[in-house]
Amino acid sequence: MNLLRALIRNHPLANVTFAVVLMLGVISYLTMPRAQDPEINFNWVGITTVLPGASAEDIERLVTNPLEDGIRGVADLRFVVSTSRENVSSILVRFREISAATFDKRVTDLRRELQNKANT
Repeated sequence: MNLLRALIRNHPLANVTFAVVLMLGVISYLTMPRAQDPEINFNWVGITTVLPGASAEDIERLVTNPLEDGIRGVADLRFVVSTSRENVSSILVRFREISAATFDKRVTDLRRELQNKANT
């Protein structure tokens, strides 16, 4: 109770006390031991392609559908979602829960499939 009265009467003391408590909190947070940091891997890839001057129907027929056909050949897919608009095709590819090394391999496979579709 006496500390509270002293802080109310003496504003600089209240500011210093606040700063000390804040610094102790920051130091405690920074020195807090961690058993392990979580591995964060969202396992998704976004693909955007542009065909200037094309209608949404042309984009879907000429770009989106062929790319989706190639993408579906890649292993460990969870889902593929696409949108076709004038001039732009957007495809979101989500993989299953796989390790980072496997994810890198699947992305390489995905790039290979996309290159094959682009060259045909």
